[in-house]
Amino acid sequence: MINAEIRKVQVTGKSTFVVSLPKKWAISAGITSGSLIHMHPQEDGTLLLTSNGGFAPQGPKTLTIDGRTGEPLIRDIIATYVAGYRVIELKAKNITLEQRRDITAIVKKLIGIEIIEETHDKVIIQDISNPGDMPIDMSFRRMHIKVQWMLDNTIKAMNTKDVSLASEVVRQDDEIDRLHLLISKQFMDILLHSRISEKSELGLTGAFYYRLASDQLERVSDHAGKIASIMLESQEKIPHNTLDELVKIGTVSHKLVNDSVSSFTKCNVELANRVIEEHKKIGEELRRTRHLSVTLNPDAVMSIGLIADSVKRIGDYAANIAELAIDFSKSI
Repeated sequence: MINAEIRKVQVTGKSTFVVSLPKKWAISAGITSGSLIHMHPQEDGTLLLTSNGGFAPQGPKTLTIDGRTGEPLIRDIIATYVAGYRVIELKAKNITLEQRRDITAIVKKLIGIEIIEETHDKVIIQDISNPGDMPIDMSFRRMHIKVQWMLDNTIKAMNTKDVSLASEVVRQDDEIDRLHLLISKQFMDILLHSRISEKSELGLTGAFYYRLASDQLERVSDHAGKIASIMLESQEKIPHNTLDELVKIGTVSHKLVNDSVSSFTKCNVELANRVIEEHKKIGEELRRTRHLSVTLNPDAVMSIGLIADSVKRIGDYAANIAELAIDFSKSI
């Protein structure tokens, strides 16, 4: 551990506090007369000083991808993106057409990422976004708006058996994944480099809770997409009266998600507790609906069971967000 350097505070005029900077640090940071120092008050009372606003460019990360294709290659790129590297250099003796297709596909799923150079043995990907442009809480709100859209239209597709609408819900899940990865990356930026956007009032603790809540929203979107997929395959197999019951319970789960997010962003403990209590009723309603469907044909029973499970899980994730809201409220 480096020993702390002690400086005496001087007061100039009536209210200006002045302290000198350690010389070695100033020289290593390239500070000269007229340089700007950025000061970031931290939640624990400490003051972080940076010579670049906390947005120092991170060196490129090189990944050797010989023989790697498909999911392993994609997971490596995603992990490097989330880790905060702004330039990713992919190298191989000869990058194959299949690898180029995989790289292009994942670049389209990552917000702010572009391919800036391609040769026979190298592809360079760069994050061209500004880390301070969109705070993590704004990304979360954008994610919630899109999840709301998915839930709204999943319910509509169940009500109307609209195949095109169900298909659009399934496609929208990719956009939620993109935002979830962005939030993961933003949290790592804050954790590793103290990159708190000036547009956000969140500190590290707040960013941590928003990162956890985004996990729950991402899972909600997965199950909304799963219900829509089942509707595409099994819409004619499920009786209208059973589907109506599932729609009613699904609407309750949808409301719980919206209320839980509201309780989280506003740190409303009373609303969070109501969400948790309402959530407990969903399981019993779904058990009753599934019990009534046991006399149907096996395909219908399976489809109803899968939809019921997803509806329940959506409610579960809403309750999880409500619990995070309570925890978050006590950390402020």
